[in-house]
Amino acid sequence: MGSNTGQTHSSSILVLGAGGVGEVVAKGLQRIPQINSIIVADLSLERAEAVVKTLQDPRAVAIQVNASDVQAVTQALDGCRIVVHAGIPRFNPIVMEACLEAGCHYIDMASDGPFDVPGQGLVTVQSQLEYNNRFRMRGLLAILGIGSDPGVTNIMARYAYDRMNTVEDIVVYDGDNVTVKNYPFAITFSPETSIEECLQPPLSYQEGEFVTGVPLETGIEVFTFPEPVGQLTVRSVSHEEVGTLPKFLGKKGLKRCEFKYALSQQYVDILKALQTVGLDREEMVLVEGVPVVPRKVVVSLLPQPSQLADSMAGSSCIGTWVKGTDEDGMPLDMFMYTVQDNEYSKRIMGANITVFQAGIPPVIAVEMILDGTITMIGAIAPEQLDPKPWMERLPKWGMPLFIRRTSHAKLDVEEFVRS
Repeated sequence: MGSNTGQTHSSSILVLGAGGVGEVVAKGLQRIPQINSIIVADLSLERAEAVVKTLQDPRAVAIQVNASDVQAVTQALDGCRIVVHAGIPRFNPIVMEACLEAGCHYIDMASDGPFDVPGQGLVTVQSQLEYNNRFRMRGLLAILGIGSDPGVTNIMARYAYDRMNTVEDIVVYDGDNVTVKNYPFAITFSPETSIEECLQPPLSYQEGEFVTGVPLETGIEVFTFPEPVGQLTVRSVSHEEVGTLPKFLGKKGLKRCEFKYALSQQYVDILKALQTVGLDREEMVLVEGVPVVPRKVVVSLLPQPSQLADSMAGSSCIGTWVKGTDEDGMPLDMFMYTVQDNEYSKRIMGANITVFQAGIPPVIAVEMILDGTITMIGAIAPEQLDPKPWMERLPKWGMPLFIRRTSHAKLDVEEFVRS
């Protein structure tokens, strides 16, 4: 990797955050034989120990770490080759600072969004990209947002981009037909992150400029996802891809970039109600003299994603639609996607499909760093990586890839790699 930190020969990996995604990451790391230590760290030692217990792997240990304390994280990273930060994005810069101090490569799955919202103090992917020179100087790599979306969606965009003469539109679509029994309402991945991104003003790239819309009311359309997901109503949501794809894949005439998310009407109504009464807020308030954070109260009342695998049924589809022209200058549309069902993720990882799809890509990134497939340094977005190795490995890890290609008015649907 070109690191001069003395850590290059270590194969200890630290998973910071023992929630649903962190548990999938830890279970995935078990399948990489060159890893000699898997450290599961969380503010709750009990939760970290519970994950380690499910692993039943002598390489796995649990420790307690406060991700808001840079010195505590630095100490935990001593001797580690890579940290996968599976906690809330607000701690990303703290963990990155610790990596620079400890000489450790960094991976995360999300930020708070593409750009800062005035007055909210968000940790954005743009602010994390500003670490590029510092990581390069240390010979270290930081891969930002390498989950399903962002992550696989960016890699799909790059794959299509490399095969087109011009690229005018890039739109990411995320939807599922999942149902959850036993709970009146549930959010299938980090509730705190979900509430944050859905209630931000949605950002899109239009005709060379970034524009914002109205949360939950902008870009509403009915989109037909590949079977078995089917037709769903989607709407524009603020997401990391819109902040990086125009930056790194904007040189072939890009005019539009958006992220469209399928939200149930129930969730939309709940989000609007939370916002109306202020329960989405992160600012502390006094309740009968006791300081509380409204959003954390809401999140504490919801089931945790790690508890949902047995209660969920249905399939999830994540894809990137790219429109432009082919080498002959003829119109070409490519919709590249992955689709998987909850029964599969439950059987393979004991996890719900949403956290499975988010947790597998960082495991693949670890695998490719350790075997030398990824040799870059600096702080990078996923679309800066070579997409070809991902095309081979994602299906092998349970994320089959498909391409729906429309050219010369002909629709061609093909499976890209058979898992």
